Amino acid sequence: MKFLFFPMQAHGHVNPMLPLIQELVSRGDEVVVYVTREFEAAIRNTGASPQLLDDSLALPSNLGSLPGLGGAGGQAMKKAMPFMLGLMRRSLHKTPQLVEQARAERADCVVYDPMAVWGRAAGAMLGLPAAIFQTSFGLSHSPTIKNAMRANMKGPPPPSALLAIGRLLLTSEVMHWRHGLPRLSPQSMFSTVEELNIIPVPRKYQPDAGNFDERFLFVGPSVLPRNDRGDFPLEQLEGKPVLLVSLGTTPMNMRPDFYKACFEAFRDTRWQVVMACGKSLDPATLGTAPSNVLVRQHVPQLEVLERARVFLTHGGMNSTMEGLWNGVPLAVFPQFADQPLNASRVTELGLGLTLSPQDALDPKALRESIERLDTDPGYRSRVAEFQKELREAGGPRRAADALHQFAASRRGGSPQKAA
Repeated sequence: MKFLFFPMQAHGHVNPMLPLIQELVSRGDEVVVYVTREFEAAIRNTGASPQLLDDSLALPSNLGSLPGLGGAGGQAMKKAMPFMLGLMRRSLHKTPQLVEQARAERADCVVYDPMAVWGRAAGAMLGLPAAIFQTSFGLSHSPTIKNAMRANMKGPPPPSALLAIGRLLLTSEVMHWRHGLPRLSPQSMFSTVEELNIIPVPRKYQPDAGNFDERFLFVGPSVLPRNDRGDFPLEQLEGKPVLLVSLGTTPMNMRPDFYKACFEAFRDTRWQVVMACGKSLDPATLGTAPSNVLVRQHVPQLEVLERARVFLTHGGMNSTMEGLWNGVPLAVFPQFADQPLNASRVTELGLGLTLSPQDALDPKALRESIERLDTDPGYRSRVAEFQKELREAGGPRRAADALHQFAASRRGGSPQKAA
């Protein structure tokens, strides 16, 4: 079979798809993935074929330096909304050209990220079976998540976001009449449902899991070595208690105040700290790091997690699942989007704790939180139990089985629901 994949152009959206893509390739399937140049090598490493998108569909490299995006919570999300909606609007303009490229592939099935509206449109216009690969929680049937998102926003969107929504909907209407693209609505932007919806978390982790019917397949995370060690000195971690500190890859997580608090919290302690500050922040601007702190713009996260005792994270879904997959308790300092939801879920399940902005920026409170996670045996015990659930959820093999069944049944002309 031949599959077309359309991810959102961000590490937290591309990386979770890679194990499934590699699994399909290993079965002899052809897989074409539409990505910007930043992700070309990662796609080639799976054995799939990258189809390059215009770089205008990438996240702006200066996003982290825009006013208001350096804070945490709903305010950062409000500030980010106009830029994300603008990216979706630009993608609609590119969709007719992209659909013509995709038509030439003569594929059997489309798999898209709900944030990649061009993938949704391509599936509809090509008349192909279309499945969703959701990179976070299932949203459509979870009142808990919807209520939490509204509370986190703390009020209505700013005028700039409302204007961006209006422009996106207008563009959608124009592209519908000119090219037949399916219309967007405020509801469908983020909670579209297909006949098959693959969600890379275990069902136990999903809020309101009982509301999700057989169309939703909770396969747990797919963790695939990324061969991204580079020159990172993993040997320096041997025999030491390792603390990994990372707020993720997106420029919206650029927090020099937090990294400096970590310097003070763990200076001259027993911890070997590995800190990833992101490509948007020059480590030199943080000042001289303590001798027990390794600071890099990028670190090989999976390899470090294999050696870590605690993970201090922003709580992006990818990082959360990778930490728990490796049996590491989490201290979550959420910034925006689904991260507060992950922080709440991790805390509710006893897999870690949530750091308030006050505690995350207070060296004494920060150090005490990390020590608590490392020395309280309850955390490590609960994480070990949850780790079993992650590894028994089915992962890429179960997702690939479902995709094959789905594509074959739809190709036969009688839509069926995936089991």
